[in-house]
Amino acid sequence: MNPLGSLFLLGILMFIVYRILATINSGHTDTQSGPGAEVIRMPQRRSPAAPPATITLNPMPEDQSPFHGNEEATDIHETMLDKGGMLFIGDFSISEMPGYNIRAYTHPEFCMSGVLYHDPEGKMWVSLTTKYKDGRVITSSSAEEGQASGSRPRGMPLFNHPGMAVDQLLRRHKLEIRVAEKEDPIAPEKFTEFFAENYARLREGVAEAEKEAEAEAMRTGSIISMPGAVDVEEESEPNARQLADWLNKIYAAYPVPKEKRKQFQRGLVWVAENAGMPSISKTISKYAGVKMDEVGEGRWVIRSKSGAEDIIEEGALKGPALFEKINACLPAGKRFTRLPVSIEGVAFYNRMAAGQ
Repeated sequence: MNPLGSLFLLGILMFIVYRILATINSGHTDTQSGPGAEVIRMPQRRSPAAPPATITLNPMPEDQSPFHGNEEATDIHETMLDKGGMLFIGDFSISEMPGYNIRAYTHPEFCMSGVLYHDPEGKMWVSLTTKYKDGRVITSSSAEEGQASGSRPRGMPLFNHPGMAVDQLLRRHKLEIRVAEKEDPIAPEKFTEFFAENYARLREGVAEAEKEAEAEAMRTGSIISMPGAVDVEEESEPNARQLADWLNKIYAAYPVPKEKRKQFQRGLVWVAENAGMPSISKTISKYAGVKMDEVGEGRWVIRSKSGAEDIIEEGALKGPALFEKINACLPAGKRFTRLPVSIEGVAFYNRMAAGQ
């Protein structure tokens, strides 16, 4: 192609690019950049809004309720009344959470409230709640993963059974509560106050628990992940030299092929002899893919995504002894292997089985 032809094609290409940019700029002009200046504004990435600290319930007329005429809601409603012995209170919208609505129930003889949730996507699930005289609030829910809050403060455990039928959920909830310690029944006219207070306490407790978890992660002498594990700060104690020395001793006692060491280190943790339940439960939750929550003084529950549960009583155990007690209760595919490494004051575990 001759030079004139090349210049002609280049001119056409530049004109096309100019028209595309002009079209984009016409809808995204920055009027604060001076006369004649046009700035293309890129879409902003926005983080999901945090749940509100408090909520307000507003009664909904029947003709505005998403539950009215809904076949699934009707079946749940009949089960709550017939098999749960519940009283229907009413339908409510939530001022601070547009698109979220609830249908409320209470039991006439003992402290148990029920809530049927309806989210903006039309999904529904049930939560049953009981309050104890010592202030604890126990909740059983049929929410799918992501619908219910995963983080819970102490004294407000959640027993989640994704997709469980309401009649089964009612039976499971009654197994979790002790009659002698429950509060009095919740009067229908007191439900909105009860619900709002529990929500505010939950949000406050979650924020406090997150602060405690951050503080616990900064402490030394409990549980620290080895190099290569996710979310590990470089300044974590013990120092890098000591960690490297530990790794050398581990690989001498427990040979791992070089091509698999990176994977091996992602699941490698050490447990100090004085480690307590807060540290151990956090590490097991993080690396074993289960949830551990305190449900009473010295009593913890292990929950997996399949809904399997087990109760652990820590007693006077600490460190490796406590870790191994919990480890034995984990689903078979999620247990840790103790490594044959002898270092005073610390034991090593890994999620990667031998020979993998």
